[in-house]
Amino acid sequence: MSNETFNLLFLLLVIIVVIVIFVLIANRLRKYGGSLTTKLFGSVYDFLNRDKRKAAKEITEMKTSKKTEEEKTFAPDEN
Repeated sequence: MSNETFNLLFLLLVIIVVIVIFVLIANRLRKYGGSLTTKLFGSVYDFLNRDKRKAAKEITEMKTSKKTEEEKTFAPDEN
């Protein structure tokens, strides 16, 4: 195998790895949201109209209630 072929295959492998990493991060953020979603809504809250503010508030409340439900589920029994 020539040096040029090796360089091309190596570059292709690096590009594929970078794409896979970005896809995994994007899926994780979409699935779990994290605090990034709440910070994003907080930072652009003043730019939103009334309907969008209501939707952002409902999404934030839904995420916080979901987290508290998960915490209750994994809490040890007090027996």
